[in-house]
Amino acid sequence: MKYTYFSGLKAGKYLIRSQFWYNRRSCCTFFPRNPLSCVLSKPVGFLDKLEWYWCDKNNELKSMSHYLDTRDKLASSHYDENWYPIKDHKGRHLRPKYDWVTHENFWGAFDEFMSRDIITNPFILFGYTTNAGTGKLVRDIKTKKPNVKPHPNLLPELRKRKNIVVYKENIEHLAYNIYAGVDTGPTHEKKTQFLNDLIMFQKLMPSILESYDIPYEMFSLDSGSYSKTFDLDKVLPRDSSDKLFVHDIDVRQQVSDFMMSYASNV
Repeated sequence: MKYTYFSGLKAGKYLIRSQFWYNRRSCCTFFPRNPLSCVLSKPVGFLDKLEWYWCDKNNELKSMSHYLDTRDKLASSHYDENWYPIKDHKGRHLRPKYDWVTHENFWGAFDEFMSRDIITNPFILFGYTTNAGTGKLVRDIKTKKPNVKPHPNLLPELRKRKNIVVYKENIEHLAYNIYAGVDTGPTHEKKTQFLNDLIMFQKLMPSILESYDIPYEMFSLDSGSYSKTFDLDKVLPRDSSDKLFVHDIDVRQQVSDFMMSYASNV
């Protein structure tokens, strides 16, 4: 069975990729913003073959590959979805996204994308390149105005997969992840708006898939069974990545204030 993981941001995508690496399964991770790009992985012996796809400034589909031993990298923030095997001019392993563009030629690798056991950030496949879970993405989806036309075989292929819509039951934990985990640059007000957008988006996702006649199952990030839902022989602890992408700052008051406001509006 092949899976598609529909979610907003701060929704366990790093953990589910690590779960699939741990079980020697293949992955496709789209980057939830411009430009269109992705990284694929599949097991080759005890290594994983990673492949990046993008379009260059001439709109030509490009790719490169790298072999990586993932066994000791399942709980390392260094190997997040932005990791790239070639260092930039500052010595960081970051995707050179500023040299890439969004173009429909990206769908030339569509069959490779769909061959993977799990796909994360799949709203990219619909042509929406706005950050997952933001207000702008919600508006674009409601009006069905993607940034780029999707592949013509997208809906039939998605209907063959097990589509999982993930959500947070523990809103307090989600609030902590946003206030402590989002880059320290945004203001408190922007983080709060981002959090409200994410909560709205996770409620909206089922109706989005229904509008495309795509079957789906719901999965709670707080209480769902990874082994049962994703047919995994072994699983990493649910909190494996909890501390990887948060800052060491005290946000208890911000979380408390948000929860009071949230409770009054439920």
